[in-house]
Amino acid sequence: MQLCYLLPGSLPSQKAMVVELVKKYKKAVTLAIGDGANDVNMIKTAHIGVGISGQEGMQAVMSSDYSVAQFKYIQRLLLVHGRWSYIRMCKFLRFFFYKNFAFTLVHFWYSFFSGFSAQTVYETWFISLYNVLYSSLPVLLVGLLDQDVSDKLSLRFPRLYIPGQKDKLFNYQKFFLSLFHGIVTSLIIFFIPYGAFLLTMGQDGEAPSDYQSFAVTTATALIITVNFQIGLDTSYWTFVNAFSMFGSIAIYFGIMFDLHSAGIHVLFPSMFIFTGAAPNALRQPYLWLTIILTVGICLLPVVAFRFLVKNIYPSESDVIQKNRKKYKEEAQWKPRHSTIRRGVSARRSAYAFSHQRGYADLISTGRNIKKKRATLDAVLGSSSAEVMQTAANT
Repeated sequence: MQLCYLLPGSLPSQKAMVVELVKKYKKAVTLAIGDGANDVNMIKTAHIGVGISGQEGMQAVMSSDYSVAQFKYIQRLLLVHGRWSYIRMCKFLRFFFYKNFAFTLVHFWYSFFSGFSAQTVYETWFISLYNVLYSSLPVLLVGLLDQDVSDKLSLRFPRLYIPGQKDKLFNYQKFFLSLFHGIVTSLIIFFIPYGAFLLTMGQDGEAPSDYQSFAVTTATALIITVNFQIGLDTSYWTFVNAFSMFGSIAIYFGIMFDLHSAGIHVLFPSMFIFTGAAPNALRQPYLWLTIILTVGICLLPVVAFRFLVKNIYPSESDVIQKNRKKYKEEAQWKPRHSTIRRGVSARRSAYAFSHQRGYADLISTGRNIKKKRATLDAVLGSSSAEVMQTAANT
């Protein structure tokens, strides 16, 4: 971490130039902190600007990305909210790439069996609603609410901030890992239903190996797989997360049965051509077993791999998560020493930087005490003389 301190007397252009030099030659992510109008250029030049609302006005706050009331809140901004934001963004990007690779590459495998005719595997409406309704809400909530450890543990263990400095949670390796995961998932989602549809016979004596039933089976397996996968990636579970995950699957089934109904086909016959495909396909137990098998083969290796990694090569965050109950009990039983500050005003100024000389040298040399004592003697002496003069007159 590169730390630069700029003197309060520096010109605004000089502060901005120093930040620009650090960005150019150190290749580092810069954060500028200021409280006055002369810090505006520096705040705007840095990648992240933090303004402190103090006695010098709100110019720095209005130009910054984040605003704090006192300088001590920078610790919580970086170690808690900054780290949570980095984790959420990395999870969001990894899962976004994964679910789109798993969705798109199924078309690539299907092209080898459709004569490269550009025919899509899924229904047209499913393609339109996949990223809008069926798989968007869970990943958005992870990007907004997820957290690996609590705020108290984040402040207690500042070394949890190190992975963000070293770009360990999202880099080229993580990107290609998401790509590989999406490729494997697309292979499983396509070829297991394709193999299950070969030489099969339904309970009604008819072969369910038609194009529309195959599209419904692969789409259903894909939606359940990607929503359960984001459930595996979620560290902080709330009612909202659970409702979004299972609600997305419920929305998929509700919309699919409506789009495949005969009534909407009568109204728009050229737009909705999968008439009765979902009710006819999903009433077959054989196809439900195919969907369950596909989802299980997609998710079970991920669960096993993560279980082995967390037990053999756990990260710092994994260790703290495992022992979070112990840390919570330690915090509850830790004795609290109350300190009483006497002679100090309870009001604290929000002024961030002091431009005046402090009183440390006066206290250490004793000049301040001597000056006060001389003043007190003079006051007492004058008061005694006045009392004696008053008595003589009377």
